[in-house]
Amino acid sequence: MYNKNKIVMSLRKIYSVLFLFAAVFSLANEDKTGQITGTIQDASGQGLPFVSIEIYTKGEIQDLVSGGMTDDNGVFAIGEIPYGTYELVLSAVGFSEKSQDITIQSAKTDLGIIVLGDEAIVLKGAEIRGEVSQYRTEIDKRVVDVGKDLVSAGADAASVLNNIPSVNVDQQTGELSLRGNENVKVMVDGKPSNIPASQLLKQLPSNAIAKVEIITNPSAKYEPEGNSGIINIITHKNKRKGYSVGVDMGFTQGDNSRHNGSVNANINTGNFNFFGNYNANLGKNRFHGKIENYDTLLDQFIDVENDNTSQIFKVGFDWFIGEKTALTLYTSQFYHKSNGIEDTDVFENTTGIYFDNSSNSKGNYTNQDYSLNFKQDFGKENHNIVLDAIYSTSDSDDKRNYLNSFPADTYSELRNGENNNLRINLDYTNQIIDGGKIEAGIQFRQEENLNDMVSGQTRETQDTPPVTFNPEVNFDYTRNIYSAYANYGQKFGKFAMQLGIRAEQVEENADYSVAPFGPGTYKNDYAEFYPSAFFTYDIAERSQISLNYSRRVDRPGISQITPVPEWSTATIQSFGNPDLKPQFTNSYELGYLQRFKGGSLNATVFYRKVNDMIIRYLENDANDPRIVNQMWANYDDSESYGFELSANCKPLKWWSFNSGFDIFSNKFYLGNKETRGTPWNFRINNNFKLLDNLSLQNFFMYRGKFKFVQGEMQPMWRMDLGARYTFMDGKASFTARMSDIFKTFHSVAHIDNPAHGVGNFNWESQTLYVGFSYNFGGNVRKRDIQQESNHQAPGGSIGF
Repeated sequence: MYNKNKIVMSLRKIYSVLFLFAAVFSLANEDKTGQITGTIQDASGQGLPFVSIEIYTKGEIQDLVSGGMTDDNGVFAIGEIPYGTYELVLSAVGFSEKSQDITIQSAKTDLGIIVLGDEAIVLKGAEIRGEVSQYRTEIDKRVVDVGKDLVSAGADAASVLNNIPSVNVDQQTGELSLRGNENVKVMVDGKPSNIPASQLLKQLPSNAIAKVEIITNPSAKYEPEGNSGIINIITHKNKRKGYSVGVDMGFTQGDNSRHNGSVNANINTGNFNFFGNYNANLGKNRFHGKIENYDTLLDQFIDVENDNTSQIFKVGFDWFIGEKTALTLYTSQFYHKSNGIEDTDVFENTTGIYFDNSSNSKGNYTNQDYSLNFKQDFGKENHNIVLDAIYSTSDSDDKRNYLNSFPADTYSELRNGENNNLRINLDYTNQIIDGGKIEAGIQFRQEENLNDMVSGQTRETQDTPPVTFNPEVNFDYTRNIYSAYANYGQKFGKFAMQLGIRAEQVEENADYSVAPFGPGTYKNDYAEFYPSAFFTYDIAERSQISLNYSRRVDRPGISQITPVPEWSTATIQSFGNPDLKPQFTNSYELGYLQRFKGGSLNATVFYRKVNDMIIRYLENDANDPRIVNQMWANYDDSESYGFELSANCKPLKWWSFNSGFDIFSNKFYLGNKETRGTPWNFRINNNFKLLDNLSLQNFFMYRGKFKFVQGEMQPMWRMDLGARYTFMDGKASFTARMSDIFKTFHSVAHIDNPAHGVGNFNWESQTLYVGFSYNFGGNVRKRDIQQESNHQAPGGSIGF
């Protein structure tokens, strides 16, 4: 539970840095207006008459600024639009609604030819989301506007991310990695969650994703955790008056069958926007493998089957208090239940004896997030202050029963965990007209964790009678973080820069008891600075180079520092390390972006220097050399440098693809020992449009062989094939996908320390998925502007 005195002291520290906002100033836009013109055509090049054009303000609440309709030839002209950035919405009978941001900063802006019904729509060089995903670069991130090709890649966010260059989702564990590094932070709509990323990604439907931000070198504005960066998933939001409802259902068949379903609803009345969603996943998953130890001559066979049920629902509302004031409140509730059966049989090669080992487990995990967001806009765009607070609490418990004949023992384990997180942000942004952009903020974070385990395990040795082994573990941990940041960005013609600094004070305290070994304590109090710098230069209209730097930190997670065993088998068990220290990373990137008609090419060279790198470490158990303990340890340091190349292209009207290749070298140092590894990955996602409403997707990936500290991973590859059929004017779709069609995707690890051996692991990689999606809704503003515009259309009117 939270200590009131601690919170009072924490708030005092927050108030003490409010001086960051004392120098705030703003400039107003001159009262100027402009006109937009253009021509709207269909895919054959014919002008489309009576296309409704709507122009909305940007922000939490969207007001209708102006509108119009095309003439008989598809030509339009809309004038007296105040300078600024708006959302342009295009709609016509028989076509899906299209939208895109536009900027008015001159007396006349020609948007050129806009094509409805094609895979990609171009507005003055900007691409509108359609069938094909689009990739673009901003000063401190890469953005993927998710199209239907990536939505068809799978039912959930994990499947979408696994098809994006630089990103990989482990098919066995669900863990996410960026450029081969698992130290990546996942956020949804800019907010972290207490829900494990592996579960969160499975609960988020793919068609709820609007775009994905890949931030490989985050600026000082972001929390500094995440060695390899941040992945921010932006979901769709209905900001215009009306309602929208989406329903998804799916079925997956592998070794077992699984089901998923979701409902998303949004109602916008103007002053209030109510939203909610519910998602459920249920079914069994199987994982199996074999570990051969050449030194002990023991072979272990692992076969795990888990029956999981996960549910998450989110409800909330946006209250648009005024034209420039908005309040958002929501809560998300997550429930996960699992029943598992695990066989970990052992074969002793020296005697030819086969030992049966089995266990069963039942677990529950719940998490609740409660969020408040208050935003106050000022006199111009990108001038606001935001207060953001989120409180998360989670509870977990599981009971495991073991019946082992190697080593001979029957016992039970009971684990309990409680986690409470509090995060409060205050952020200020000011875009100075014809000048720079100021960002500043303060933050307070508190993490409280309480974990315990009771075990009845015994361990028999040759010299002593049976003893109780770790019958009880208690771990109580608190971490407080106080931080402040400031960023300044400026553009000078073709050159742009952004400089920032973040300061953090960290206080950590832990008390733990591990019977029969005794109690322990852990205390840490330190201050750190995290600078960042970004530079871009536009070589030409369609090409750009960039250079950036940031300092990052990865603080040990609860599972990494708690002495409560994470899991165990007959020959392997996993522990945390309370003495684990944070690792710090200095990251440098040099990039080149080339846009061309129908696509873009992005090349990046990067270098990372990591001090006190956190890595899993294997060692023989002190009481029984036949047992291997998997622990976390700090290596002296590590270096990574590499090259990354990604491209998206549409060579033909019916074919588009995105692909990525990366190769990097890792060097690890532990004392005088140096280990080198050179992982490389390639992936390509093809989209073939056979008919207007039928498309095929093909995905291929290959990961090369590479060395790690205690062994070598062997190559992995797979190929997927999918299809998507849309009907009911695009409101409904049917998706089918065969993953790992050749059943080649499994992992093999050769181990040379602390013992020589090999591990071969398999999971349900070959699966068949079928899904159905239906989305419907109405837009009050759209109907109003259509009725108004119909009476003004040249050559007559048309009513609906």
